Amino acid sequence: MNDETQQAALTRFDFTSGLQRGSHLLLYPRSLVHRSDAYLETVPLARVTALNVAFHRNSRQIGWGVALIIVALALLGIAGPLGSVAHLAAQELMASGQNVARALYSLFRFIEVVAAMLPALALATALGGVALGVLGWRGSTTLTLMLGGAERSYSVRGRDTLLLDFAELAAERMMAGAR
Repeated sequence: MNDETQQAALTRFDFTSGLQRGSHLLLYPRSLVHRSDAYLETVPLARVTALNVAFHRNSRQIGWGVALIIVALALLGIAGPLGSVAHLAAQELMASGQNVARALYSLFRFIEVVAAMLPALALATALGGVALGVLGWRGSTTLTLMLGGAERSYSVRGRDTLLLDFAELAAERMMAGAR
């Protein structure tokens, strides 16, 4: 063990959300340590060529959320007319009394039942679209370390100013070591 591992960390960042949930970053004077219960990675600050921290909204999730809401509105719009057309067709076929008409009667009753379930499906689709849109709008904050040909990314959900503060202190330590 060297002197650095026995020193206290300058700062610590705990991941409470995202892929690294349950792990933490520790900043020492000459290194950065990413640690969890089953994982340990030490990166010397002298090897870090660049450090980037940014907040991004997920436009793909927002787009899928909007698309699901539009699909939900379309389902809701066709549910009523489809159900009423199927109901009227089923009543006309029952009145005719022919054998073929009785077979078609079952088909139209099935279409009527499906049309009756479309509003519930539309509600579920709309809720899924809203959830996707909210997750996309919340976005994520990502700390990226460039290591001469490799990258390490650490991401948390939402706009996290604590990760930004951690990155600022790490950048200060990098610059202090470069002098």
